[in-house]
Amino acid sequence: MLFNSLSFLLIFLPIVLSGFLVCRRYGNVRWVFIWLFICSAVFYGAWEPTYIVLLLTSILLNYYIAIQIARNKSRALLAFGIAANIGSLAYFKYLNFILQTWNAILGSDFQPVSITLPLGISFITFIQIAFLVDVYRDRADDLGFPKYALFVSYFPHLIAGPIIHHKEVMSQFTNARLTAISAHDVVGGIALILCGLFKKVVIADTMASYATPSFHLAAQLQPISFFDAWGALLAFTFQIYFDFSGYSDIAIGLSRLFGVRLPINFDSPYKATSIIDFWRRWHITLSRFLRDYLYVPLGGNRHGVLRQYSNLMIVMLLGGLWHGASWLFVIWGGLHGMYLIINHAFHSLKRRVGENNAPLAIVSKFSTLLVFPAVMLSWVFFRSESWTGAKMMLKAMAGLNSILLPERYQALLGPFNDTLMSALHMHTGDLVTFGSFRAALWMVVVTAFVFLLPNSQQLLAYFDRNTEFATGDRQIRDRLLAFRPTVVSAVVAAGVGIIVLATIYSGVPSEFIYFQF
Repeated sequence: MLFNSLSFLLIFLPIVLSGFLVCRRYGNVRWVFIWLFICSAVFYGAWEPTYIVLLLTSILLNYYIAIQIARNKSRALLAFGIAANIGSLAYFKYLNFILQTWNAILGSDFQPVSITLPLGISFITFIQIAFLVDVYRDRADDLGFPKYALFVSYFPHLIAGPIIHHKEVMSQFTNARLTAISAHDVVGGIALILCGLFKKVVIADTMASYATPSFHLAAQLQPISFFDAWGALLAFTFQIYFDFSGYSDIAIGLSRLFGVRLPINFDSPYKATSIIDFWRRWHITLSRFLRDYLYVPLGGNRHGVLRQYSNLMIVMLLGGLWHGASWLFVIWGGLHGMYLIINHAFHSLKRRVGENNAPLAIVSKFSTLLVFPAVMLSWVFFRSESWTGAKMMLKAMAGLNSILLPERYQALLGPFNDTLMSALHMHTGDLVTFGSFRAALWMVVVTAFVFLLPNSQQLLAYFDRNTEFATGDRQIRDRLLAFRPTVVSAVVAAGVGIIVLATIYSGVPSEFIYFQF
């Protein structure tokens, strides 16, 4: 059951909200824990009912270990708990990857094991590891079992995060907070849900329809043209952003209906001015987890430059592997590790030479323009179905296959048509990605959407009185576009809801990149 399914929106969610209102009105916070846990278990079991047992076993085991750690502060027990969680993740997510790699290296013939990947297993694993470490460090909230069971299974964050901490979320589940839930919370939640659904159903799925054909052809080693390769990559670059950020918006909006604020997970990452800035904006809660529970324990930047760079590379390689059981994800993580090392080295050089050094200032301005293309390049390995498919995409992007241009686009070149076609060795032919003006227009509109418009939290900043996202040189623009609960916004929201439901009902193909992560 996905957030963008009619069964979730029209059946599951109304039932959950109705039960929540009853528990809030006639019961107490413990009733809410039990009701939301039951609903979350049903949500989890809708994917694979037998895995409810796995979820419950994981919760019970980790809770027991957490209680023992709280009593004894045993580092050995903490290590056991972390190893048990990683072992479970390794079996379900990486066993076949390990067997495949073993076969390739040693020439053995181990057959793949038939395993259905549990829903959101990576997110569940990470939040439980973080919880055990927080208990060891005395940073967790009270250890009541109903609260912990809901913390792990809480359905808004179950599919795609955010990766939450026990104390920052579960401390909000109090009787006082339940009675304080207002129309303001509900309206803000609905606004975020509609915003996320529009991102996912209308934008991300449309971008997928333009990205998939070329990547599929590349996987089949079919030569694709220069514009098709770049067009497909640009489409996927927007698809993954609107897919994942859309789901995060829905998760945050759903949780607001229950009076609980989940952490922000995206902050316009494609507007980043450096790769360091990109990772402060992209999947913020994952970056926080990798920093606090991997980079810092490895030593961070406390033991010299070489150790710092090694730690950065290790973290990003493991972060890449977390995204999927494939060497392509490792390459993706390695690229970002290299990007981060270069970025930190450049900052170190600027500190030594001086921030006002003119040549370095020029390089700094130029490097800002390279951030988005560098991120795009890394997505080739993230999206490709095989190493040979990735190489085919890179070859096409370099123009080594051919550069095709339909006749209808050649008219745009005017009198320079013949000269440019000859100079660039371009040929007349049909395109897969930009085969129509409609596709080209979609790319232009979505590009403007990404780089010119405010993000979700900026749109709601004035409604929520959130100065963090309502300051700076964007303030006037954001004030003009800011969400306000008016008749006009109600009409717009209704229109968005109708468009989303109609699109889902029409059966337009929908894929969720982070599903089962």
